[in-house]
Amino acid sequence: MRRILLSLLSLCAASLCAQSDSLSVRSIDEVVVEEVRQPLVRYSALGKSYWSVEAMRSMPMTDPLRNIQLLPGVHTNSENTGGIFVQGCDNSHNYTTINGTPVYYPMHLLGFFSTFNSTHFRHAVFNKTMGTTTANRLGSEVGMSSADTVPTVLGGSVDLGMLTVQASLRLPLGKRVGAIVSGRYSNVNLLYDGLLNSQLLNNGIRYRFHDINATLHYAPTERDMLSVDYFLGSDHAAMEVFTYQIHSRLVWANLIGSLRWKHDAGRFSMDNRLYYSAYTSDFAMTQTDSRGLLPSSIHTLGAKSEQRYVASRGFFTFGGEVMHHVISPQAPQITGSYGEAHTPYQLQRAMEEALFFQADFMLGSGVELITGLRTSAFHHERTRMGIDPRMTLRYQPSAHTTWQLMAGTFTQYLHQVGFSSNGLPSEFWIATSNAVPAQRSAKVSMGLQQDLFGGDYRLSVEPYFSRMMHQVEYKGNVLGVLTDKYDLNEHLVIGDGYNYGVDLMFQKNVGRLTGWVSYSWAKAPRSFFRNGELITYPSVHNREHDLNVVAQWHLTDKWNLSATFIYATGTPYTEVKNAYILGENGIVCFERHNGSRYPAVRRLDLGLGYQLPEVAGVEHSVKFSVYNATFASNPISYTYNRYEGNVIYKQPVCLFYTAIPSVSYYMYF
Repeated sequence: MRRILLSLLSLCAASLCAQSDSLSVRSIDEVVVEEVRQPLVRYSALGKSYWSVEAMRSMPMTDPLRNIQLLPGVHTNSENTGGIFVQGCDNSHNYTTINGTPVYYPMHLLGFFSTFNSTHFRHAVFNKTMGTTTANRLGSEVGMSSADTVPTVLGGSVDLGMLTVQASLRLPLGKRVGAIVSGRYSNVNLLYDGLLNSQLLNNGIRYRFHDINATLHYAPTERDMLSVDYFLGSDHAAMEVFTYQIHSRLVWANLIGSLRWKHDAGRFSMDNRLYYSAYTSDFAMTQTDSRGLLPSSIHTLGAKSEQRYVASRGFFTFGGEVMHHVISPQAPQITGSYGEAHTPYQLQRAMEEALFFQADFMLGSGVELITGLRTSAFHHERTRMGIDPRMTLRYQPSAHTTWQLMAGTFTQYLHQVGFSSNGLPSEFWIATSNAVPAQRSAKVSMGLQQDLFGGDYRLSVEPYFSRMMHQVEYKGNVLGVLTDKYDLNEHLVIGDGYNYGVDLMFQKNVGRLTGWVSYSWAKAPRSFFRNGELITYPSVHNREHDLNVVAQWHLTDKWNLSATFIYATGTPYTEVKNAYILGENGIVCFERHNGSRYPAVRRLDLGLGYQLPEVAGVEHSVKFSVYNATFASNPISYTYNRYEGNVIYKQPVCLFYTAIPSVSYYMYF
């Protein structure tokens, strides 16, 4: 079985050295702009950034998470990882939601797509720093929102592409009742089978995914709205290794449901919700009479109540949240002629609670103070408490200049760990326990936002510094799960670190040519004790330099040309020094942890859209796009599957080594 897993690992492009770093209202600027000659995103270094999902259709990629990655301070780990790493924080530090309900693994196709069907949602909001009222997390907030009004007429949209087919239908079910139902399906092998399997000899990969969204609105009065949300997303990947008769299957899925009541009484409003969110991952592999399983899951049942009161010079927000988590960490199950390893299922049950308060008011001419407090408790094995004050001070000396100072502390009780960071959903969640303390951080940042030439251009600068405490990393590799005495805690190391850097962004906001240039310089060192020695190295997701150029040119009222170019320093990884197979045992010797870096990433994506003439009230358009237009080869990992005697040699693996063309047709009615 060890030989099987070793072979499978190389074929999945998961390097033997892949040790996951899972440490691993008031501003006028923050509005949604959907006009064709206005910015794609209203970015602000002073708070939230808003996107119109409809406006994203003119970009080479319409996926919200992919486009958020183009903002300063937002990094991606590799070309096949759809998660975001914001100002040095890990992807698991973020809080990603669908209409306010958390989603634990919002990714399809090994991260190439997010789970957000663009035909179902209207807006995306991104906040680099977690709000007091949001969640117990260290990182950023990504929220997707569908239309919050009852549909009055029958309508919908259809998006037919070479990779995905998606559609949405707006259904008026009565004067005060309506629904939005959406679906998406992708079978990559139908058109891209050659690109998917051309690099693999004597192997075959099959992959498909689907997701379903449904939102029901009921407005019993003009001041009340009852909403029900449902989401199901599922991925199915299979791999055949014909030489060794290996059959593997990887299935992961998200399921969420929520009931929401919003009431607006003028100065006073409230938002109450009851929700459920689940994520499961199941990996199975067979060879003759041998079988290996790596299951994991997390289930959360929660309730949240948030109230807001608007006063003469500001407003106050307060409320609370309670969550019940049922977590099943990864428990390897190995049976057959190659040996047996049965890890007992250790179900973790935990309660998480929070109370929050935030005040936003004007101190004087041009001076705004936002201050708040979030208190939390976590019950698993024993009770832990967190008290997190936060403060933001804004000063606007003129209509075109804004300064900001932010400081606060943050607490997180859920951890995500795993032996691979190559885009596979092999990472899993664990709860804070006696062996694993809660993660904490203290952050301070400054911001300057300057509008130029009457607001046609904008310059934003944001330096930041964070102290990261109790960061958890999985120190093992895939061979560790094959032992008959596998203990998760023995594979974890806990340490501290820092995040610091500066984010820059220059935007052109109006005219036929719009877009932005963003640049980030970032450091994210981590320190751990190993064998009594303090070792410091960069986090696995740390890119020191990250440059993004986004341009959209409205050639005519019908034609639109868009382009995105990225250049980023390669992420760190742990190099394999020597690797051998002796009998049934794999022996691997590593270089310094995260002591090497992948080559720098360069990629150009192009899109050309044409607005077709309207027919019987139906708007429709066609878009031609090219992903990786310059045929760049960006390694995502290294495999060691070339043998000469017993020695395993290094070979780079690229997710895409050529341009990926696509044509899509979009219809709105």
